[in-house]
Amino acid sequence: MDEKQAQLLVDRFQLAGFVEACRLLDEGIASARDIDLAMRAGAGYPQGPLAWADSVGLDVILAKLEELYPRYGEAFAIPERLRTMVARGELGKKTQKGFFEYAAGEQ
Repeated sequence: MDEKQAQLLVDRFQLAGFVEACRLLDEGIASARDIDLAMRAGAGYPQGPLAWADSVGLDVILAKLEELYPRYGEAFAIPERLRTMVARGELGKKTQKGFFEYAAGEQ
């Protein structure tokens, strides 16, 4: 497997998990904090899918989903919440607001 194929594999896996996390949030099943805590504690992820998206940049996540959705379908359906957040300029850590709020300069 070359580097490009490996990156596509990782993107597909992480982005599908991110979309599902948004669905759980939208359905009121759990808060953003609880979703990420469950994935860290229960699945051993170093960070939850929502904090991961905030660190990557929600605008970047939106662009990746826009590429994947036409090719791979519903698992990559773009959450309306994501579109709204990006339109409001809530891009994650780089704007100090995304699914979570961050102090200026926080990494």
